Amino acid sequence: MDAVQKKKILFRLHQSEEKLRLSTLMLQKSAFNDSVIYSYLSIFYSVRILLIEKDEDSDDYNKIYELIENYFNPTGWTGLPISEIIKEAKQFKEKIDANPGIRITKKEAEKLNKNASLILEEIKSKLQI
Repeated sequence: MDAVQKKKILFRLHQSEEKLRLSTLMLQKSAFNDSVIYSYLSIFYSVRILLIEKDEDSDDYNKIYELIENYFNPTGWTGLPISEIIKEAKQFKEKIDANPGIRITKKEAEKLNKNASLILEEIKSKLQI
């Protein structure tokens, strides 16, 4: 990995960790909708870390999802169903965006927070960050 890639990876890592921290804080405050949004963002930034090595980083969810499907799920690289997790997180985010009055349950928010943490830790472990 070259210096530019490493810098991008560390930047995305910081973004993911910060969003995960905010997700956990929102859980503690019973702000479950906000927790879900931050979990989604943590997952999104974590997955982008994986794509930097492939020189495929993008802000476009659809492109990222396609790249996850092509690069990581078929090979079982992480042992986690990353595409299923990010798809579920995006569905929750879209549900909140479409209906801000909706109330996400504590159980749902905890599940997404845990998934965001698992993905981040798995990526850090595999990349030895």
